[in-house]
Amino acid sequence: MKDYHLYNKNGLAFYVFRKSQGVWRLAFGVLADDIKEACIDALILRFDTDVPELFYHHGKRQVVEVRAKKYSLWHIYLNNAYVGSIQYYTFTKQFNYHLEDNGLLSDDQVQKYIVLIQRGELKWIKDDMR
Repeated sequence: MKDYHLYNKNGLAFYVFRKSQGVWRLAFGVLADDIKEACIDALILRFDTDVPELFYHHGKRQVVEVRAKKYSLWHIYLNNAYVGSIQYYTFTKQFNYHLEDNGLLSDDQVQKYIVLIQRGELKWIKDDMR
């Protein structure tokens, strides 16, 4: 568990945010709810390295996580629930993906994650003799 200190623009007041068991919280200080949620959004995008994006659906934060597995496989999670996978085929040198039915993620979003993997912006476990 690590604390993250944020200071307001006058440098006097500070706030402590903490991630515990995968959930970010304001641990010290008082902020309006919208400011607090904006700070948490920024912390997620900055420090959660497997999170390529987050968005809101019906007022609820949706955190997309793309976790690298062995053998050129990635699992896609939305708020820690499995929603799909991405696979890289070494023989064809192409990516393929699968999304569960009735999910909030679109094909365009998954294509964006594939580009992030190709650029090295999302982790790629390269232990499969490439």
